[in-house]
Amino acid sequence: MKLGELLGMGNTANVYLWGRTEVIKIFHDQENSRIEASKEAKNAEIINNLNLRAPRFSGTLEYEGKQCLLYERINGHTMLSQIAPTVSSVSYYAKQMAQVQYEMHQVRVGIQPNLKTELSKSIVTQELINKDEKQMITDILEYLPESNRICHYDFHPGNIILSSKGPIIIDWLNALVGHETADLARTSMMLQSNVLPPNAPDVLIKRELRELFHEEYLKEYLLIAGRKQEEIVDWMAPTLAYRIGEMKGLHKIETLTNLRRILNR
Repeated sequence: MKLGELLGMGNTANVYLWGRTEVIKIFHDQENSRIEASKEAKNAEIINNLNLRAPRFSGTLEYEGKQCLLYERINGHTMLSQIAPTVSSVSYYAKQMAQVQYEMHQVRVGIQPNLKTELSKSIVTQELINKDEKQMITDILEYLPESNRICHYDFHPGNIILSSKGPIIIDWLNALVGHETADLARTSMMLQSNVLPPNAPDVLIKRELRELFHEEYLKEYLLIAGRKQEEIVDWMAPTLAYRIGEMKGLHKIETLTNLRRILNR
């Protein structure tokens, strides 16, 4: 079968139409495609068995030497592409995103929580973080709350498709099980970052609109969840430390600077 239309481009993979009812996710790096596909397939099989707004996972296959993933095709546009550079549009979609994430966090997973474990394993390997800083972050992480909620851990407007059946969450590669405020902190961190995707829309380029989106999103989530902003702040140091391992160049330095600002307060 031949590839269909290119539907989405990401940092690690592209998504194409595959037949009439499915899409295929093809990783960029052939060498690591099996590792990444295996990791995401494991998450996707768990997601299939939960009552979540997610496309149905169909399985894996090899295409041109790369291990790929097959998913149910979801017709619609990403939330990011639908946000107009106006206050009313930004506010509307920010609140909707918060509501979708809160709904997702109501799902409990019957497996051992792994979010704190994965963060801890990543943090100790970061060369830019010195020994004392690692100890401080590890101590913070140890006392943060644990839970068995599903955490997307890459939750942003580009990973939500607005379909005729409502918002659908895609790209579960980073999914973890843990406390929902950890997922909230991760999204908050990404929304405040200066890192922008290629061909970023005006709503991201205009800093004041991005800040408004973050403010409205956070306010809505905290309101409906009955939580306090201090709970997110508590998670920010380990969240940034983990992020360092995902960044390159100046973006890595920016993340490290933000981390040290928190640790030295």
